[in-house]
Amino acid sequence: MLVGVRHPRILGTGPLCYYHVLSRVIERRFIFDVPEREYFQKTMRAQEAFCGVRVLTWTCLSNHFHILVAVPDRASAEVQAEIGRLLADDDAFLVRVKCLYAGPAFDEIQARLLVAREGGAKEEAKLAEIEAIKRPYLERMYDLSAFVGEIKQRISQWYNGKNERTGPLWEDRFKSVLVQGKQGVLATVAAYIDLNAVRAGIVQDPRHWRWCGYAEAAAAQGRSRQGICEILDEASGRRDGAEWKGVHRRYRAMLVAEERNCRDEADESSNSERAGLHQRIRDLGGGLALGSESFVEQVFRANQQRMRVKRKTGARVPPSKCGLGPLRTLLDLRGTE
Repeated sequence: MLVGVRHPRILGTGPLCYYHVLSRVIERRFIFDVPEREYFQKTMRAQEAFCGVRVLTWTCLSNHFHILVAVPDRASAEVQAEIGRLLADDDAFLVRVKCLYAGPAFDEIQARLLVAREGGAKEEAKLAEIEAIKRPYLERMYDLSAFVGEIKQRISQWYNGKNERTGPLWEDRFKSVLVQGKQGVLATVAAYIDLNAVRAGIVQDPRHWRWCGYAEAAAAQGRSRQGICEILDEASGRRDGAEWKGVHRRYRAMLVAEERNCRDEADESSNSERAGLHQRIRDLGGGLALGSESFVEQVFRANQQRMRVKRKTGARVPPSKCGLGPLRTLLDLRGTE
């Protein structure tokens, strides 16, 4: 094994890619209480609004968080058109920037743009100056690493300042699993995320853990309802009234069934069955990609050379005894010979 080599992430291709993101507090310390989880929620939603990465569901516990996100391709015509609009329209750009920045920081950005617009420079030089101001912000949009990395950085700065602490807060760089954008696959990962607090024995119903996407949606949070609609491949407008009730019933039934399975597995009480449950958790939170055999093989072939492995196929049956049906996983064997 090659030691100390930091490999690039496995990223998907196409107009829209989905990722299951996980990050843990250093030494897995239980340091997040109500204020920390509230700050995480606020920071994540602000970063989502600025960045253009969509949060489908999420959860934050005492020492880690999970997020299922949809990331539009920066190279797509739709995203490039939006970036072009933000370059041309200062008001639209400032609306996005204000999601993250307030007070003097926002005022400074706004003032710099105003000076550039009203300055005496020739039009070409003026546009170049405006682009130079905006480009560092635009380059952080529609980017998975920027989205998660800035959430972690902001929480670290806030937490360390609040507790007069120095040093790293997070265990390592965040983990990401490329998830196939199919209804059944997304729903499996989403249910796993929303049931984290139930699985940990903190609550008996995910509605009672308000720091998760499902609890937000049940409490009429619009963006969380949109996320669940996308998970179930429903029309994005179905988030209110009777239409939302139908979506909610479907997702609730999935959560109840998954919760019952986890409870039944735990009630078996033998070490082998508990090990199977823990392995299933690793199957959904680890690896590099999750989906159908053809999807995982496609990801493997696209990244085989970079992974430096001699094997000819990438898709593997998840080893958990409780099973993930037809889903296959791509294990992280990069750096092996």
